Amino acid sequence: MTTPTIRLLLVEDQQLVREGLKGLIALCPDIQLIGEAEDGVQALERIQADIPDVVLSDMRMPRLDGIGLIRALAARQLPVPVLLLTTFDDRDAFDEAARAGAKGFLLKAISVETLAEAIREVAAGGTALRPGLTERATRPGATERAFEGLPDPEPLSPKELQVLRLVASGRSNTEIATLLGNSEGVIKNHCSAVFAKMGVRDRTQAVLRAIDLGWI
Repeated sequence: MTTPTIRLLLVEDQQLVREGLKGLIALCPDIQLIGEAEDGVQALERIQADIPDVVLSDMRMPRLDGIGLIRALAARQLPVPVLLLTTFDDRDAFDEAARAGAKGFLLKAISVETLAEAIREVAAGGTALRPGLTERATRPGATERAFEGLPDPEPLSPKELQVLRLVASGRSNTEIATLLGNSEGVIKNHCSAVFAKMGVRDRTQAVLRAIDLGWI
């Protein structure tokens, strides 16, 4: 059975970085680069002309940055998931992007395996949080976040808290299932229960809310 191809749009203003990312993407047989753009303005044109499955976008760009692109897509009712790339672990930008609706965050110093897994996760409807961003976000001194979620969420079971902490470490459902010796379906059910108890929509919000609550 042939694996469906993920159609990807790459958005990056620095040509050298863009060429490097294109080289990594070319190593992934199930990911097809359908186009590239130098900023969010060009990206909007490309997205409207040829809807990709996933947009891989730099967070910092001239004219229209990655967060602005996400908001512009929402305003145009174009439900295309955006995976953001960043050079530095900026907690404030991380929070702002999560609130805007980013489906994942990756540091540019990334392996092809991590990049491919994140793109696949987002294409499948999930989110991709990778170590390096979430680890730094949980360090003492992190700024208080105004984030959606129940003010007094129901306590998580030990297994749900274990799953949540693995989600925060950047692992996919498949990786968590392997580590805990469960099926991927069981892990998805645990994630759904965690979201419901916390009053959040997805993995990104769950992690940020858990940081606020001091659970991770």
